Amino acid sequence: MKYHLPEARVIGQQLTGQGIYLLNILAPEIADLAQPGQFVNIRSTRQLDPLLRRPLSICGVDRNEGLIRLWYQVVGKGTQLMCELLPGETLDMIGPLGRGFKADLTGKKAGLIGGGMGIAPLLFLGGELAKSNSVMAFFGGRNIEQLPKQGFMPKIPCQFATEDGTAGYKGLVTDLFAKWLEQESPDMLYACGPKGMLVQVVRLARQYGIPLQVSLEAVMACGVGACLGCTCAKSSKDEEGWLKACQDGPVFWEQEVDL
Repeated sequence: MKYHLPEARVIGQQLTGQGIYLLNILAPEIADLAQPGQFVNIRSTRQLDPLLRRPLSICGVDRNEGLIRLWYQVVGKGTQLMCELLPGETLDMIGPLGRGFKADLTGKKAGLIGGGMGIAPLLFLGGELAKSNSVMAFFGGRNIEQLPKQGFMPKIPCQFATEDGTAGYKGLVTDLFAKWLEQESPDMLYACGPKGMLVQVVRLARQYGIPLQVSLEAVMACGVGACLGCTCAKSSKDEEGWLKACQDGPVFWEQEVDL
């Protein structure tokens, strides 16, 4: 089930990095149903410009307080308008949307690999998995500005990588993750980030024979499968065809899609 909340109230937001914000919204209907990997589609203004909604991964919920958290980066006019919102102002929002991660595990060892803003849905996932599983997260970015801060990080072990060496391991997060796989044998892997990162994670998952789910970053307009703007190719192992990231995903088993 999804909800249309034309006046979801902003509780507050904070700057967590250069052009990166954590937004808290009162949306009890969405907070109650949201699962890790799902997203919301937001209109950032009451005007017609920009016309299209902005899809944002849910990075956390507080079901008791009815809050959802969105961690996003300012990349254009829509997100620039969002970062100027003040407590008490409202947003037009639809959600929760899409297919989320398989998080109903118990007593398993899970690895999370995120790059850039692809870390957002893994924060929600990590907190949920940690309730009954062993979790290890690997988060990477170009620099320290792109990494999540302790204030909204789930309480899970985490290793960081930055390309410029401003935090954690200097290099790619996939290199750090590969070293871990040489020593550990996780039962399940989850990843979200740039396509190049996902390709490497898929290669490693197949090499070690570990099930992997990936969340794809795609340009979405409607968020409900009508506009066909977020289509992605099915895996060549399956019959030829296309999938809709907003409706069939954004989370897929790695063998379902052709990266």
